[in-house]
Amino acid sequence: MSKLKYLILLLIVFCLNNQKVIAQDPVFSQFYSSPMSVNPALAGNGDADWRIVANHRSQWIGQGLDPLTTSSISFDGKLFKQANNEANYIGGGLMFLQDKGLAGAYKTNSIHFILSSHVSLDADDASGISAGLGGTYSNTMIDFSQLSFAQQLSSSGFNRALPTMEPNLANVKPYFSMFAGITYTLNTETSSFDIGVAGYRFMKTNRSALNDPTQLDPPRYNFHAGYQTYINERLVLNTNAIYVLESNLQSYTLGLNFGTFLDNSENPTILNTGLWYRGNEALIPYLGLSYGNFQAGITYDIPMSASNSSLNTLKTYEFSLIFRSPNRGTKGIPCPWK
Repeated sequence: MSKLKYLILLLIVFCLNNQKVIAQDPVFSQFYSSPMSVNPALAGNGDADWRIVANHRSQWIGQGLDPLTTSSISFDGKLFKQANNEANYIGGGLMFLQDKGLAGAYKTNSIHFILSSHVSLDADDASGISAGLGGTYSNTMIDFSQLSFAQQLSSSGFNRALPTMEPNLANVKPYFSMFAGITYTLNTETSSFDIGVAGYRFMKTNRSALNDPTQLDPPRYNFHAGYQTYINERLVLNTNAIYVLESNLQSYTLGLNFGTFLDNSENPTILNTGLWYRGNEALIPYLGLSYGNFQAGITYDIPMSASNSSLNTLKTYEFSLIFRSPNRGTKGIPCPWK
């Protein structure tokens, strides 16, 4: 096993067991294209009745190393609309998320169940409040048969037939946790603004690979905001930002996107070009295309941290695909994440 592969394995084990180093949840560079991992109140938002969203992130690609991948697929929509005011609705969604690394030796699976509700604060739905509540079932698996340890080192290399001498290593027990969030939205004829906060893992959860009952995952809080407006008849500006607080870990990502109309149809084809910045970590260019009810996007993380030159030489790509229902509202401003 290479030195870099040992480093990544140590990072995973420390994240699961060390009191000083806390595991951070999976994070997408295109967080805006994965709304239900940002805030459960966003389930069912946007101008479509429903949508299917898929995301795939491959990071640490290079030097013959198996990448760490994060994949998700979700379905959300408006389940019930108020008869005399369709702006008020109850939404819901499901999301499956998987983290996988070291050629499958490390794998985390989770499924999210979400219910949301949107209430208009005026007759024209110029402003409104959405709230969401959800639960997560998650399990983490470590296949130690695919890993080599120092005790297996012999004169001829690693011999996996030898015992690892790590009798306490075990798979992390599955757990269930709760999360909730709220957002406020303000709309005009030419612009839209939203702001929200969400909290995850309000129930104490244990994720120790050493069966240590004192090792508990801390809560995570997401603070996010977005703004969309028309610059002219053929150009739209979309901006958003997210701040993540998890124990002693803090991170933020902010950026903007320009949507250029390529035709004048009722549901126009839009070329999206954007740039995001993740604090002290990466610069993230974005390229996307909206065609009919389909939307695709790709990002590439350009590392900006000098803390670890080995990891900074590796590459990170992320892809997103969104399919929205044919029934679309006419009020919404074209936006890659709504």
